Amino acid sequence: MNGRQPDSRNHRHRLKSVSAIKNLLKQVACRPANVLPHDSYASLGIPFPGKSAILLAFLILLAACTQAPIAASPSSPSVTPTARPSQPIAPTPEPTITITPEPQITPTPEPQITVTPEPQITPAPFLQNPPDEKMSQVARMAQANYRLLDEENTGVWRYDEGMFVHPIALEVTGDTAYLLDGGRVLLFDLAQPTPPELLLSPGDEVEGVPVIEPLDLALTAVELLVLDRAGDVYRYDLSTQVWSLARYDRPIGETSSHYYVALDDHVLVEPSYGFAMQFGPAQPDRFWLLPEGMRPVDVSATLTQTAVLLQDAATLTATVRLYAEATQMERFRPTVEMRQPRQVVLTDTAVYVLDGAGRRLLTLHPDTGALLAVTQLPSVSTFAVDGKRLILAGQNQLYFVDAPERWAGIAGGPVFVGSAPHDTAVWSALGSFLIPVQGSQVGARDLQLPGAPRHYRLGVHEGVDFYWGAGTPVWAAADGVVVRAMHEYEQADEEEFARRREELRERGYSTEEDLEFYRGMQVWIEHADGTVARYVHLSGIEKEVMEGTAVTAGQRIGLVGNTGSPLSLTSATEDAHLHFELWLNGHYLGQFLRPVEVRELVALLFREQ
Repeated sequence: MNGRQPDSRNHRHRLKSVSAIKNLLKQVACRPANVLPHDSYASLGIPFPGKSAILLAFLILLAACTQAPIAASPSSPSVTPTARPSQPIAPTPEPTITITPEPQITPTPEPQITVTPEPQITPAPFLQNPPDEKMSQVARMAQANYRLLDEENTGVWRYDEGMFVHPIALEVTGDTAYLLDGGRVLLFDLAQPTPPELLLSPGDEVEGVPVIEPLDLALTAVELLVLDRAGDVYRYDLSTQVWSLARYDRPIGETSSHYYVALDDHVLVEPSYGFAMQFGPAQPDRFWLLPEGMRPVDVSATLTQTAVLLQDAATLTATVRLYAEATQMERFRPTVEMRQPRQVVLTDTAVYVLDGAGRRLLTLHPDTGALLAVTQLPSVSTFAVDGKRLILAGQNQLYFVDAPERWAGIAGGPVFVGSAPHDTAVWSALGSFLIPVQGSQVGARDLQLPGAPRHYRLGVHEGVDFYWGAGTPVWAAADGVVVRAMHEYEQADEEEFARRREELRERGYSTEEDLEFYRGMQVWIEHADGTVARYVHLSGIEKEVMEGTAVTAGQRIGLVGNTGSPLSLTSATEDAHLHFELWLNGHYLGQFLRPVEVRELVALLFREQ
């Protein structure tokens, strides 16, 4: 040694390593190839030996494989040496040790948390509603309040294009709204900005009766009532959500030319004969007359009172009359001038009138009719009052007054398919048309305008009637090209009319084939703006008016008659008139509009020669 004392700790480690290696060598039967790798030492609980320990282990291994077995310890049993056999002895195979792998523990995945995105808030666009000095002046003169609706005080839900184009009725109760547009009744959930549900539309059936064209809505505590242009009233039970027929008024009756134009809480108003009528399932109909010379536009009723919005037939100004039962309340006399009336709503605290073609809302005192407030609106066409809430509807938009936080853009839903025939802006943009019968006036009665019922054929009128004597010349209303001229028309006989009437009663409505039959002799002219004019009930057609020929405005094309009408069987002159239809993209002028709006549109489009 070099005079240094061996490190006892390292010495013990080396001895322990040697002893362990000896034991291992005995187990592997002198097979150096089975020397354990580095990690086997760790499994034995001993440190991996150093270089000198490895050298020592190698020498011991060499000795063990070349010398006789090491003598057993005194405690070991005596072993007698055995002579080496002449044939090599196959080594005893080591026992196969199957190492059972530790079970693989699959880590439990953390729960997937779905992060709900924040609702997309549509930035509040500026309401196109610049102040109108005339409206504010009306309020000042009456010492009434003037209010302008804008983004500071009004919220808007904006829907996809074509969702509702020109709504004409709105009813609200709680978080539910019912809107009438394009003949369709739409159901809205006001609690959340979601697309509406289609509740009723033309072509549906209610107790076997085909829906033609819904015209007005009325909401009670238990039901929604829908007035059809044909005169029927449909009932929607709010609890069972089932449709039924509340009133069937389509066939010819005692008053076969009546035309109900508005409905509220089992009260109907009629302009041709100037009356209001209250009906119900358990009581007879009750009538009362309206002021002479005044056409009813709308009606609103409570349990004790009825408000009727009226338009003067001569001056076209409007007013409201209030009735208790059937008696007019003389104290109620509004003095504010109203024009282009649209809707009236009666509550316990006020009477509201929408006029100015949907740009102004008047609030009247419920006892005297005095003007309390003038509200300037964006472009709307109907409104509803539910308690203290005021909700309005315009093209593809709902407006929430005093709820400026309610801004949302809503995608999807039952949009109006195809062109929108009730977009008044489209019709108003057309060029004017000549009155095709000189001396005649545009629709002296609502029954002569598009949309009026036709009880004799269980349908709806689709044109304007210009009355004048049989044989009066008919002029082209605008330049165009003739697309149809029925020179070979033959008048039907009584048997054919009878067969047609029987089919109508069984079917319940007039088909396109029926309409073609009742139009009689016709000329159709297509114009450059895409409109098609149909001249109907003619008694004759000019020879030069042939299919494919061009005509000019004011050119004579035929003669007034009554062909196709039931009266033509007994007389060639009785009820003679020109039935004139104007069509655009498959829809007739005035379709899905209020009667007062149809009248305004017809007056705008037609001019005298």
